[in-house]
Amino acid sequence: MYSNLKNVQYLLGALKAYQINKVVVSPGNSHNAIVRSLEEDSFFKTYNIVDERSAAFFACGLCQEFQEPVAICCTSGTAASNYLTGITEASRRGLPIVVITGDKNPYYLAQYEDQMIENMSIFSEVVRYGCKLPIVETEKDAWYCQRVLNETLLELNHHGTGPVHIDVPIESGMFAIGDSFTSESLPSFRKIERIDMNVNDEPLLDRLFASLKGKKVFVMCGQDDHISAKENELIESISSKYNCVFATDKLSNLHCRGTVEISLAAKAFPEKYCDLMPDVIISIAGNPAMDYKFSLKGGSATTEHWIVNEEGRIADPFKKLTAVFEGNTVQFLTLMNHYGENDSNDYYNKWLTYSEQVDIPQFEYSNLYAVQSVMKNMPQYSNFNIANSTTIRIAQYFDLDDSIQVYCNRGVNGIDGCVSTFIGQAAASPDKLNFLIVGDLTFFYDMNSVWNRYIGNNVRIMLNNNEGAALFHFNQGLKNYPTLNENVAAEHFATAKGWVESQGFKYLCASNKEEFDENLKKFMCKESDKPIFFEVFTHKEEDARIQHEFYDKIVVRETTKSVKAVAKRLLKSVLGEDMVRKLKGKQ
Repeated sequence: MYSNLKNVQYLLGALKAYQINKVVVSPGNSHNAIVRSLEEDSFFKTYNIVDERSAAFFACGLCQEFQEPVAICCTSGTAASNYLTGITEASRRGLPIVVITGDKNPYYLAQYEDQMIENMSIFSEVVRYGCKLPIVETEKDAWYCQRVLNETLLELNHHGTGPVHIDVPIESGMFAIGDSFTSESLPSFRKIERIDMNVNDEPLLDRLFASLKGKKVFVMCGQDDHISAKENELIESISSKYNCVFATDKLSNLHCRGTVEISLAAKAFPEKYCDLMPDVIISIAGNPAMDYKFSLKGGSATTEHWIVNEEGRIADPFKKLTAVFEGNTVQFLTLMNHYGENDSNDYYNKWLTYSEQVDIPQFEYSNLYAVQSVMKNMPQYSNFNIANSTTIRIAQYFDLDDSIQVYCNRGVNGIDGCVSTFIGQAAASPDKLNFLIVGDLTFFYDMNSVWNRYIGNNVRIMLNNNEGAALFHFNQGLKNYPTLNENVAAEHFATAKGWVESQGFKYLCASNKEEFDENLKKFMCKESDKPIFFEVFTHKEEDARIQHEFYDKIVVRETTKSVKAVAKRLLKSVLGEDMVRKLKGKQ
Protein backbone atom coordinates (compact mmCIF):
# COMPACT_ATOMS: atom_id res chain seq x y z
CA MET A 1 0.00 0.00 0.00
CA TYR A 2 0.97 3.63 -0.51
CA SER A 3 -0.20 6.97 0.83
CA ASN A 4 -3.13 8.41 -1.09
CA LEU A 5 -1.31 11.74 -1.34
CA LYS A 6 -0.42 12.26 -4.99
CA ASN A 7 2.69 14.36 -4.35
CA VAL A 8 4.06 11.54 -2.18
CA GLN A 9 3.23 9.00 -4.88
CA TYR A 10 4.96 11.05 -7.58
CA LEU A 11 7.98 11.48 -5.29
CA LEU A 12 8.35 7.71 -4.95
CA GLY A 13 7.78 7.27 -8.68
CA ALA A 14 10.55 9.77 -9.39
CA LEU A 15 13.00 8.08 -7.02
CA LYS A 16 12.31 4.75 -8.71
CA ALA A 17 12.63 6.23 -12.22
CA TYR A 18 16.04 7.67 -11.29
CA GLN A 19 17.09 4.43 -9.55
CA ILE A 20 17.51 6.05 -6.10
CA ASN A 21 16.66 3.27 -3.65
CA LYS A 22 18.67 4.01 -0.49
CA VAL A 23 16.94 6.39 1.94
CA VAL A 24 18.14 7.49 5.38
CA VAL A 25 15.07 8.36 7.48
CA SER A 26 14.72 10.06 10.84
CA PRO A 27 11.65 9.82 13.12
CA GLY A 28 8.71 12.24 13.19
CA ASN A 29 5.13 12.88 12.06
CA SER A 30 5.05 15.29 9.12
CA HIS A 31 6.87 12.95 6.76
CA ASN A 32 5.12 9.78 7.93
CA ALA A 33 3.19 9.39 4.66
CA ILE A 34 6.53 9.32 2.82
CA VAL A 35 8.30 6.97 5.23
CA ARG A 36 5.57 4.33 5.39
CA SER A 37 5.21 4.37 1.60
CA LEU A 38 8.96 3.75 1.32
CA GLU A 39 8.74 0.90 3.83
CA GLU A 40 5.92 -0.79 1.91
CA ASP A 41 7.85 -0.85 -1.39
CA SER A 42 10.52 -3.53 -1.73
CA PHE A 43 12.48 -1.35 -4.17
CA PHE A 44 13.66 0.86 -1.30
CA LYS A 45 16.15 0.13 1.47
CA THR A 46 15.70 2.40 4.47
CA TYR A 47 18.24 3.26 7.18
CA ASN A 48 16.99 4.77 10.46
CA ILE A 49 19.19 7.45 12.07
CA VAL A 50 17.51 9.40 14.90
CA ASP A 51 19.70 12.52 14.86
CA GLU A 52 19.25 14.45 11.57
CA ARG A 53 22.74 15.96 11.78
CA SER A 54 24.23 12.48 12.01
CA ALA A 55 21.81 11.20 9.33
CA ALA A 56 23.14 13.68 6.77
CA PHE A 57 26.74 12.64 7.41
CA PHE A 58 25.71 8.97 7.42
CA ALA A 59 24.32 9.54 3.92
CA CYS A 60 27.66 11.06 2.91
CA GLY A 61 29.28 7.78 3.91
CA LEU A 62 26.79 5.75 1.88
CA CYS A 63 27.39 7.99 -1.13
CA GLN A 64 31.14 7.71 -1.03
CA GLU A 65 31.00 3.92 -0.79
CA PHE A 66 28.19 3.11 -3.22
CA GLN A 67 29.11 5.90 -5.68
CA GLU A 68 25.45 6.61 -6.37
CA PRO A 69 22.76 9.06 -5.21
CA VAL A 70 21.28 8.55 -1.72
CA ALA A 71 18.19 10.20 -0.21
CA ILE A 72 17.58 11.48 3.32
CA CYS A 73 14.13 12.23 4.75
CA CYS A 74 13.02 14.13 7.85
CA THR A 75 9.96 15.69 9.46
CA SER A 76 9.00 19.37 9.46
CA GLY A 77 10.22 22.15 11.75
CA THR A 78 13.84 22.57 12.82
CA ALA A 79 14.60 18.92 12.02
CA ALA A 80 15.55 20.06 8.52
CA SER A 81 17.94 22.68 9.94
CA ASN A 82 20.00 19.90 11.49
CA TYR A 83 20.82 18.56 8.02
CA LEU A 84 22.69 21.73 7.06
CA THR A 85 26.20 20.81 8.21
CA GLY A 86 26.15 17.42 6.49
CA ILE A 87 24.68 18.83 3.29
CA THR A 88 27.29 21.61 3.30
CA GLU A 89 29.93 18.88 3.39
CA ALA A 90 28.16 17.02 0.57
CA SER A 91 28.07 20.22 -1.48
CA ARG A 92 31.80 20.81 -1.11
CA ARG A 93 32.57 17.20 -2.02
CA GLY A 94 30.05 16.86 -4.83
CA LEU A 95 28.10 14.05 -3.16
CA PRO A 96 24.67 13.48 -4.81
CA ILE A 97 22.29 13.47 -1.83
CA VAL A 98 18.54 14.04 -2.25
CA VAL A 99 17.28 16.00 0.77
CA ILE A 100 13.56 15.28 1.31
CA THR A 101 11.86 17.44 3.93
CA GLY A 102 8.31 16.91 5.14
CA ASP A 103 6.35 20.16 5.39
CA LYS A 104 2.90 21.65 6.00
CA ASN A 105 0.54 23.43 3.62
CA PRO A 106 2.43 26.57 2.47
CA TYR A 107 -0.69 28.68 3.15
CA TYR A 108 0.00 28.23 6.87
CA LEU A 109 3.55 29.56 6.91
CA ALA A 110 3.99 32.21 9.66
CA GLN A 111 0.43 31.54 10.89
CA TYR A 112 1.47 29.94 14.21
CA GLU A 113 1.34 26.49 12.63
CA ASP A 114 3.21 23.99 14.82
CA GLN A 115 6.60 22.83 13.56
CA MET A 116 6.59 24.89 10.39
CA ILE A 117 9.48 27.04 9.17
CA GLU A 118 10.68 28.24 5.76
CA ASN A 119 12.37 25.03 4.58
CA MET A 120 13.42 26.21 1.11
CA SER A 121 15.84 28.85 2.39
CA ILE A 122 17.77 26.46 4.66
CA PHE A 123 19.78 24.79 1.89
CA SER A 124 19.65 27.49 -0.80
CA GLU A 125 23.42 28.11 -0.72
CA VAL A 126 24.52 24.47 -0.64
CA VAL A 127 22.24 22.57 -3.03
CA ARG A 128 22.43 22.53 -6.81
CA TYR A 129 18.65 22.79 -7.15
CA GLY A 130 15.59 22.84 -4.92
CA CYS A 131 11.84 22.52 -5.39
CA LYS A 132 8.66 22.62 -3.34
CA LEU A 133 6.13 20.09 -4.57
CA PRO A 134 2.52 21.21 -4.98
CA ILE A 135 -0.37 19.64 -3.12
CA VAL A 136 -1.70 17.69 -6.10
CA GLU A 137 -5.42 18.12 -6.73
CA THR A 138 -5.68 18.73 -10.50
CA GLU A 139 -4.08 17.48 -13.72
CA LYS A 140 -2.08 20.70 -13.91
CA ASP A 141 -0.78 20.07 -10.37
CA ALA A 142 0.23 16.54 -11.40
CA TRP A 143 2.09 17.84 -14.46
CA TYR A 144 3.88 20.52 -12.43
CA CYS A 145 4.79 18.03 -9.68
CA GLN A 146 6.41 15.66 -12.17
CA ARG A 147 8.15 18.49 -13.99
CA VAL A 148 9.85 19.94 -10.90
CA LEU A 149 10.84 16.47 -9.69
CA ASN A 150 12.56 15.89 -13.04
CA GLU A 151 14.20 19.32 -12.94
CA THR A 152 15.54 18.63 -9.45
CA LEU A 153 16.78 15.07 -9.86
CA LEU A 154 18.44 15.84 -13.20
CA GLU A 155 20.68 18.33 -11.40
CA LEU A 156 22.23 15.64 -9.20
CA ASN A 157 24.83 15.04 -11.91
CA HIS A 158 24.50 17.88 -14.42
CA HIS A 159 27.99 19.28 -15.16
CA GLY A 160 29.22 18.04 -11.81
CA THR A 161 27.52 16.35 -8.90
CA GLY A 162 26.05 17.46 -5.59
CA PRO A 163 22.97 17.57 -3.36
CA VAL A 164 19.43 18.70 -4.25
CA HIS A 165 16.39 19.49 -2.09
CA ILE A 166 12.74 18.40 -2.39
CA ASP A 167 10.21 19.91 0.04
CA VAL A 168 6.96 17.96 0.34
CA PRO A 169 3.91 19.79 1.77
CA ILE A 170 1.50 17.37 3.46
CA GLU A 171 -1.84 18.58 4.79
CA SER A 172 -4.05 15.51 5.29
CA GLY A 173 -3.18 11.86 5.67
CA MET A 174 -0.06 12.73 7.65
CA PHE A 175 -0.17 9.62 9.81
CA ALA A 176 -0.44 7.16 6.88
CA ILE A 177 -3.12 4.98 8.48
CA GLY A 178 -6.69 3.99 7.70
CA ASP A 179 -8.42 5.66 4.77
CA SER A 180 -5.39 7.82 3.96
CA PHE A 181 -3.22 4.81 3.10
CA THR A 182 -5.10 2.62 0.63
CA SER A 183 -3.43 3.08 -2.78
CA GLU A 184 -2.24 -0.22 -4.20
CA SER A 185 0.00 1.23 -6.89
CA LEU A 186 1.87 4.37 -7.92
CA PRO A 187 0.79 6.52 -10.87
CA SER A 188 3.04 6.40 -13.90
CA PHE A 189 5.86 8.93 -13.65
CA ARG A 190 7.00 10.63 -16.86
CA LYS A 191 10.78 10.65 -16.62
CA ILE A 192 12.54 13.24 -18.77
CA GLU A 193 15.86 12.16 -20.27
CA ARG A 194 18.66 14.68 -20.64
CA ILE A 195 21.08 13.86 -23.45
CA ASP A 196 24.42 15.65 -23.45
CA MET A 197 25.30 15.78 -27.14
CA ASN A 198 28.97 16.28 -26.30
CA VAL A 199 28.99 12.75 -24.85
CA ASN A 200 28.61 9.94 -27.37
CA ASP A 201 26.10 7.63 -25.67
CA GLU A 202 25.53 5.53 -28.76
CA PRO A 203 23.05 2.96 -27.31
CA LEU A 204 20.82 5.74 -25.94
CA LEU A 205 20.96 7.79 -29.13
CA ASP A 206 20.29 4.73 -31.28
CA ARG A 207 17.26 3.84 -29.14
CA LEU A 208 15.82 7.36 -29.23
CA PHE A 209 16.20 7.99 -32.96
CA ALA A 210 15.10 4.45 -33.85
CA SER A 211 11.87 5.18 -31.94
CA LEU A 212 11.00 7.81 -34.60
CA LYS A 213 10.70 5.18 -37.32
CA GLY A 214 7.23 5.23 -38.86
CA LYS A 215 6.03 8.13 -36.69
CA LYS A 216 4.83 11.55 -37.79
CA VAL A 217 7.59 13.90 -36.62
CA PHE A 218 6.87 17.63 -36.38
CA VAL A 219 10.12 19.61 -36.06
CA MET A 220 9.03 23.03 -34.81
CA CYS A 221 11.62 25.54 -36.02
CA GLY A 222 11.56 28.58 -33.76
CA GLN A 223 13.28 31.93 -34.10
CA ASP A 224 16.75 31.67 -35.61
CA ASP A 225 18.52 34.81 -36.80
CA HIS A 226 21.47 33.16 -38.56
CA ILE A 227 20.92 29.92 -40.48
CA SER A 228 24.09 28.25 -41.71
CA ALA A 229 24.55 26.38 -44.97
CA LYS A 230 25.25 23.30 -42.86
CA GLU A 231 21.78 23.49 -41.27
CA ASN A 232 20.12 23.68 -44.69
CA GLU A 233 22.16 20.73 -45.91
CA LEU A 234 21.29 18.62 -42.86
CA ILE A 235 17.58 19.42 -43.02
CA GLU A 236 17.40 18.43 -46.68
CA SER A 237 19.11 15.13 -45.89
CA ILE A 238 16.98 14.43 -42.80
CA SER A 239 13.75 15.04 -44.68
CA SER A 240 14.38 11.90 -46.75
CA LYS A 241 15.20 9.74 -43.71
CA TYR A 242 12.20 10.42 -41.45
CA ASN A 243 8.47 10.90 -41.91
CA CYS A 244 8.92 14.48 -40.78
CA VAL A 245 8.17 18.08 -41.58
CA PHE A 246 10.34 21.03 -40.54
CA ALA A 247 7.56 23.48 -39.67
CA THR A 248 8.59 27.12 -40.00
CA ASP A 249 7.28 30.63 -39.55
CA LYS A 250 8.72 33.97 -40.65
CA LEU A 251 11.20 34.05 -37.75
CA SER A 252 12.68 30.64 -38.62
CA ASN A 253 14.49 32.09 -41.66
CA LEU A 254 14.51 28.61 -43.21
CA HIS A 255 13.58 27.98 -46.85
CA CYS A 256 15.27 24.72 -47.91
CA ARG A 257 13.70 21.46 -49.06
CA GLY A 258 11.96 19.70 -46.19
CA THR A 259 10.57 22.90 -44.65
CA VAL A 260 6.99 24.15 -44.83
CA GLU A 261 5.71 27.48 -43.58
CA ILE A 262 2.57 26.12 -41.95
CA SER A 263 0.57 29.07 -40.61
CA LEU A 264 -1.87 29.32 -43.53
CA ALA A 265 -2.47 25.58 -43.80
CA ALA A 266 -3.14 25.29 -40.07
CA LYS A 267 -5.76 28.06 -40.34
CA ALA A 268 -7.33 26.86 -43.58
CA PHE A 269 -7.74 23.18 -42.73
CA PRO A 270 -8.97 22.88 -39.12
CA GLU A 271 -10.84 19.72 -40.13
CA LYS A 272 -7.44 18.06 -40.75
CA TYR A 273 -6.47 18.52 -37.08
CA CYS A 274 -6.27 14.79 -36.30
CA ASP A 275 -4.62 13.92 -39.61
CA LEU A 276 -1.87 16.49 -39.07
CA MET A 277 -1.34 15.97 -35.34
CA PRO A 278 2.19 14.56 -34.87
CA ASP A 279 3.37 11.58 -32.87
CA VAL A 280 6.57 13.40 -31.88
CA ILE A 281 7.22 17.14 -31.59
CA ILE A 282 10.85 18.31 -31.71
CA SER A 283 11.53 21.94 -30.75
CA ILE A 284 14.67 23.56 -32.17
CA ALA A 285 15.95 27.15 -32.06
CA GLY A 286 14.06 29.88 -30.21
CA ASN A 287 10.49 30.88 -29.46
CA PRO A 288 8.19 30.26 -32.47
CA ALA A 289 5.57 32.80 -33.54
CA MET A 290 3.27 30.27 -35.23
CA ASP A 291 -0.20 30.00 -33.68
CA TYR A 292 -0.22 26.25 -34.36
CA LYS A 293 1.84 25.75 -31.20
CA PHE A 294 -1.38 26.31 -29.24
CA SER A 295 -3.06 23.46 -31.12
CA LEU A 296 -0.17 21.20 -30.15
CA LYS A 297 -1.08 21.64 -26.48
CA GLY A 298 -3.96 19.28 -27.18
CA GLY A 299 -3.34 16.18 -29.22
CA SER A 300 -2.89 12.58 -28.22
CA ALA A 301 -1.86 11.46 -24.75
CA THR A 302 0.86 9.38 -26.43
CA THR A 303 2.47 12.34 -28.23
CA GLU A 304 6.08 12.91 -27.18
CA HIS A 305 8.02 16.15 -27.11
CA TRP A 306 11.78 16.58 -27.48
CA ILE A 307 13.50 19.92 -27.04
CA VAL A 308 16.97 21.10 -28.04
CA ASN A 309 18.75 23.86 -26.11
CA GLU A 310 22.31 24.64 -25.12
CA GLU A 311 21.56 24.81 -21.39
CA GLY A 312 19.93 21.37 -21.19
CA ARG A 313 16.98 23.20 -19.61
CA ILE A 314 13.55 21.63 -19.22
CA ALA A 315 10.80 23.51 -21.04
CA ASP A 316 7.55 21.58 -21.28
CA PRO A 317 4.91 23.82 -22.94
CA PHE A 318 2.92 20.88 -24.32
CA LYS A 319 3.06 18.83 -21.08
CA LYS A 320 4.53 15.94 -23.08
CA LEU A 321 8.30 16.40 -22.71
CA THR A 322 10.33 13.19 -22.66
CA ALA A 323 13.81 14.28 -23.78
CA VAL A 324 16.06 17.34 -23.55
CA PHE A 325 19.04 17.42 -25.92
CA GLU A 326 21.76 19.64 -24.49
CA GLY A 327 23.71 21.34 -27.25
CA ASN A 328 23.11 23.46 -30.34
CA THR A 329 20.82 22.89 -33.30
CA VAL A 330 23.57 21.76 -35.68
CA GLN A 331 24.73 19.12 -33.18
CA PHE A 332 21.20 17.75 -32.93
CA LEU A 333 20.59 17.76 -36.68
CA THR A 334 23.93 16.01 -37.22
CA LEU A 335 22.88 13.22 -34.83
CA MET A 336 19.40 12.99 -36.31
CA ASN A 337 20.88 12.69 -39.79
CA HIS A 338 23.44 10.09 -38.68
CA TYR A 339 20.91 7.76 -37.07
CA GLY A 340 18.20 8.18 -39.72
CA GLU A 341 17.11 5.63 -42.29
CA ASN A 342 14.87 5.98 -45.32
CA ASP A 343 11.25 6.58 -44.33
CA SER A 344 8.01 7.82 -45.86
CA ASN A 345 7.58 11.50 -46.80
CA ASP A 346 3.82 11.29 -46.33
CA TYR A 347 3.63 13.70 -43.38
CA TYR A 348 5.72 16.36 -45.12
CA ASN A 349 3.74 15.98 -48.33
CA LYS A 350 0.44 16.48 -46.51
CA TRP A 351 1.58 19.75 -44.94
CA LEU A 352 3.07 20.89 -48.25
CA THR A 353 -0.06 20.06 -50.22
CA TYR A 354 -2.36 21.83 -47.77
CA SER A 355 -0.14 24.90 -47.62
CA GLU A 356 0.01 25.20 -51.42
CA GLN A 357 -3.78 24.99 -51.74
CA VAL A 358 -4.30 28.18 -49.75
CA ASP A 359 -4.59 31.56 -51.45
CA ILE A 360 -4.72 35.04 -49.94
CA PRO A 361 -7.66 37.29 -50.87
CA GLN A 362 -7.49 40.90 -52.00
CA PHE A 363 -7.94 43.00 -48.87
CA GLU A 364 -9.81 46.21 -48.32
CA TYR A 365 -7.67 49.08 -47.08
CA SER A 366 -6.59 48.01 -43.58
CA ASN A 367 -3.53 47.03 -41.57
CA LEU A 368 -3.64 43.66 -43.37
CA TYR A 369 -3.46 45.39 -46.75
CA ALA A 370 -0.57 47.59 -45.60
CA VAL A 371 1.52 44.76 -44.13
CA GLN A 372 0.93 42.51 -47.13
CA SER A 373 1.91 45.26 -49.58
CA VAL A 374 5.12 46.19 -47.78
CA MET A 375 6.22 42.56 -47.51
CA LYS A 376 5.42 41.90 -51.17
CA ASN A 377 7.44 44.89 -52.40
CA MET A 378 10.37 44.81 -49.98
CA PRO A 379 13.74 44.80 -51.82
CA GLN A 380 15.79 41.62 -51.78
CA TYR A 381 18.46 41.11 -49.12
CA SER A 382 16.91 43.66 -46.75
CA ASN A 383 16.76 43.24 -42.99
CA PHE A 384 13.16 43.10 -41.77
CA ASN A 385 12.16 43.66 -38.15
CA ILE A 386 8.58 42.90 -37.12
CA ALA A 387 7.18 44.35 -33.92
CA ASN A 388 5.24 42.17 -31.51
CA SER A 389 1.48 41.96 -30.97
CA THR A 390 -0.83 42.23 -34.02
CA THR A 391 2.00 42.90 -36.48
CA ILE A 392 3.91 39.65 -35.93
CA ARG A 393 0.68 37.65 -36.07
CA ILE A 394 -0.60 38.93 -39.39
CA ALA A 395 2.87 38.96 -40.99
CA GLN A 396 2.92 35.15 -40.77
CA TYR A 397 0.39 34.86 -43.61
CA PHE A 398 2.08 36.88 -46.36
CA ASP A 399 4.79 36.11 -48.91
CA LEU A 400 8.29 37.49 -48.46
CA ASP A 401 11.37 37.06 -50.62
CA ASP A 402 13.57 34.27 -49.23
CA SER A 403 16.66 36.51 -49.29
CA ILE A 404 15.21 38.79 -46.59
CA GLN A 405 16.26 38.11 -42.98
CA VAL A 406 13.47 38.49 -40.42
CA TYR A 407 13.87 39.57 -36.79
CA CYS A 408 11.64 40.19 -33.79
CA ASN A 409 11.98 40.64 -30.01
CA ARG A 410 10.39 37.23 -29.46
CA GLY A 411 12.35 36.13 -26.41
CA VAL A 412 9.78 37.61 -24.03
CA ASN A 413 7.20 38.66 -26.63
CA GLY A 414 6.67 42.11 -25.17
CA ILE A 415 6.10 45.34 -27.06
CA ASP A 416 8.78 47.39 -25.31
CA GLY A 417 12.07 47.94 -27.13
CA CYS A 418 11.06 46.71 -30.60
CA VAL A 419 11.96 50.01 -32.26
CA SER A 420 15.20 50.44 -30.29
CA THR A 421 16.33 46.94 -31.27
CA PHE A 422 15.60 47.73 -34.91
CA ILE A 423 17.53 51.03 -34.77
CA GLY A 424 20.50 49.24 -33.23
CA GLN A 425 20.57 46.65 -36.00
CA ALA A 426 20.19 49.30 -38.71
CA ALA A 427 23.14 51.20 -37.25
CA ALA A 428 25.21 48.00 -37.36
CA SER A 429 24.29 47.24 -41.00
CA PRO A 430 24.67 50.54 -42.91
CA ASP A 431 25.03 48.76 -46.27
CA LYS A 432 21.59 47.15 -46.02
CA LEU A 433 18.08 48.53 -46.15
CA ASN A 434 16.41 47.96 -42.78
CA PHE A 435 12.63 47.81 -42.57
CA LEU A 436 10.39 47.85 -39.49
CA ILE A 437 6.63 47.40 -39.33
CA VAL A 438 5.29 48.50 -35.96
CA GLY A 439 1.94 49.20 -34.30
CA ASP A 440 1.08 52.53 -32.70
CA LEU A 441 1.24 51.61 -29.00
CA THR A 442 4.49 49.74 -29.59
CA PHE A 443 6.01 52.75 -31.35
CA PHE A 444 4.84 55.44 -28.93
CA TYR A 445 5.95 53.29 -25.99
CA ASP A 446 9.46 53.29 -27.47
CA MET A 447 9.41 56.67 -29.25
CA ASN A 448 12.72 57.79 -27.72
CA SER A 449 14.34 55.20 -29.98
CA VAL A 450 14.28 57.69 -32.87
CA TRP A 451 15.91 60.31 -30.65
CA ASN A 452 19.52 59.23 -31.02
CA ARG A 453 22.50 59.99 -33.22
CA TYR A 454 22.79 56.59 -34.93
CA ILE A 455 19.83 56.69 -37.33
CA GLY A 456 21.06 56.30 -40.90
CA ASN A 457 19.42 56.80 -44.27
CA ASN A 458 18.95 53.02 -44.54
CA VAL A 459 16.08 53.15 -42.00
CA ARG A 460 12.50 52.53 -43.19
CA ILE A 461 9.74 52.49 -40.55
CA MET A 462 6.08 51.83 -41.32
CA LEU A 463 3.76 52.71 -38.43
CA ASN A 464 0.31 51.11 -38.41
CA ASN A 465 -1.66 53.79 -36.55
CA ASN A 466 -5.19 52.62 -35.80
CA GLU A 467 -5.42 54.69 -32.62
CA GLY A 468 -5.03 51.90 -30.09
CA ALA A 469 -4.30 48.24 -29.49
CA ALA A 470 -6.07 46.47 -32.36
CA LEU A 471 -5.24 43.07 -30.86
CA PHE A 472 -7.86 43.55 -28.14
CA HIS A 473 -10.45 44.62 -30.69
CA PHE A 474 -9.75 41.40 -32.56
CA ASN A 475 -9.92 39.23 -29.42
CA GLN A 476 -12.78 40.98 -27.62
CA GLY A 477 -14.29 43.87 -29.58
CA LEU A 478 -16.41 46.80 -28.48
CA LYS A 479 -19.60 44.75 -28.76
CA ASN A 480 -18.45 42.41 -26.00
CA TYR A 481 -16.42 44.97 -24.05
CA PRO A 482 -17.93 48.46 -24.41
CA THR A 483 -15.25 50.15 -22.26
CA LEU A 484 -12.39 48.44 -24.11
CA ASN A 485 -10.87 51.67 -25.42
CA GLU A 486 -10.65 53.38 -22.03
CA ASN A 487 -7.88 51.31 -20.46
CA VAL A 488 -7.23 47.97 -22.15
CA ALA A 489 -6.84 49.10 -25.78
CA ALA A 490 -5.58 52.56 -24.71
CA GLU A 491 -7.34 54.52 -27.45
CA HIS A 492 -5.50 57.68 -28.52
CA PHE A 493 -5.51 60.25 -31.31
CA ALA A 494 -1.78 60.89 -31.58
CA THR A 495 0.34 61.05 -34.71
CA ALA A 496 4.08 60.59 -35.05
CA LYS A 497 4.45 63.33 -37.69
CA GLY A 498 5.86 66.20 -35.64
CA TRP A 499 8.16 64.01 -33.59
CA VAL A 500 9.78 62.09 -36.43
CA GLU A 501 10.14 65.16 -38.66
CA SER A 502 11.91 66.95 -35.81
CA GLN A 503 14.34 64.02 -35.72
CA GLY A 504 15.21 64.32 -39.41
CA PHE A 505 12.92 61.71 -40.98
CA LYS A 506 11.24 62.08 -44.33
CA TYR A 507 7.56 61.70 -43.41
CA LEU A 508 4.91 59.96 -45.53
CA CYS A 509 1.33 59.14 -44.58
CA ALA A 510 -1.79 57.45 -45.94
CA SER A 511 -5.45 57.25 -44.93
CA ASN A 512 -6.78 55.27 -47.90
CA LYS A 513 -5.63 52.75 -50.50
CA GLU A 514 -4.81 55.36 -53.16
CA GLU A 515 -2.57 57.39 -50.83
CA PHE A 516 -0.95 54.21 -49.56
CA ASP A 517 -0.12 52.85 -53.02
CA GLU A 518 1.32 56.19 -54.10
CA ASN A 519 3.58 56.56 -51.05
CA LEU A 520 4.60 52.90 -50.96
CA LYS A 521 6.87 53.46 -53.97
CA LYS A 522 8.63 56.33 -52.18
CA PHE A 523 8.93 54.23 -49.01
CA MET A 524 10.59 51.38 -50.92
CA CYS A 525 13.22 53.46 -52.68
CA LYS A 526 16.73 52.18 -52.10
CA GLU A 527 18.40 55.60 -52.15
CA SER A 528 17.33 58.43 -49.85
CA ASP A 529 19.06 61.39 -48.25
CA LYS A 530 17.00 60.81 -45.09
CA PRO A 531 15.54 57.91 -43.12
CA ILE A 532 11.89 57.38 -44.14
CA PHE A 533 8.87 57.12 -41.85
CA PHE A 534 5.54 55.98 -43.31
CA GLU A 535 2.51 56.46 -41.04
CA VAL A 536 -0.50 54.42 -42.18
CA PHE A 537 -3.83 55.39 -40.60
CA THR A 538 -6.55 52.73 -40.33
CA HIS A 539 -9.45 51.99 -37.94
CA LYS A 540 -8.98 49.30 -35.31
CA GLU A 541 -12.57 47.97 -35.36
CA GLU A 542 -12.44 47.73 -39.16
CA ASP A 543 -9.01 46.09 -39.01
CA ALA A 544 -10.38 43.52 -36.55
CA ARG A 545 -13.43 42.86 -38.75
CA ILE A 546 -11.34 42.34 -41.89
CA GLN A 547 -8.95 40.06 -40.02
CA HIS A 548 -11.84 37.94 -38.71
CA GLU A 549 -13.30 37.68 -42.21
CA PHE A 550 -9.90 36.65 -43.54
CA TYR A 551 -9.60 33.86 -40.99
CA ASP A 552 -13.17 32.72 -41.63
CA LYS A 553 -12.91 32.69 -45.42
CA ILE A 554 -9.36 31.67 -46.31
CA VAL A 555 -9.55 30.65 -49.96
CA VAL A 556 -8.47 27.14 -50.96
CA ARG A 557 -6.99 26.87 -54.45
CA GLU A 558 -8.00 24.55 -57.23
CA THR A 559 -5.84 21.43 -57.53
CA THR A 560 -4.40 22.72 -60.82
CA LYS A 561 -3.00 25.74 -59.01
CA SER A 562 -1.46 23.44 -56.43
CA VAL A 563 0.28 21.57 -59.26
CA LYS A 564 1.73 24.86 -60.51
CA ALA A 565 3.08 25.57 -57.04
CA VAL A 566 4.75 22.16 -56.92
CA ALA A 567 6.33 22.78 -60.33
CA LYS A 568 7.64 26.14 -59.15
CA ARG A 569 9.17 24.51 -56.07
CA LEU A 570 10.86 21.83 -58.18
CA LEU A 571 12.26 24.50 -60.51
CA LYS A 572 13.78 26.30 -57.54
CA SER A 573 15.37 23.10 -56.24
CA VAL A 574 16.99 22.39 -59.65
CA LEU A 575 18.06 25.87 -60.76
CA GLY A 576 18.52 27.58 -57.41
CA GLU A 577 16.93 30.75 -56.05
CA ASP A 578 19.28 33.20 -57.80
CA MET A 579 18.72 31.71 -61.26
CA VAL A 580 14.93 31.72 -60.79
CA ARG A 581 15.07 35.40 -59.83
CA LYS A 582 17.11 36.22 -62.95
CA LEU A 583 14.67 34.37 -65.18
CA LYS A 584 11.82 36.33 -63.61
CA GLY A 585 13.66 39.58 -64.30
CA LYS A 586 14.03 40.55 -60.67
CA GLN A 587 17.73 41.30 -60.88
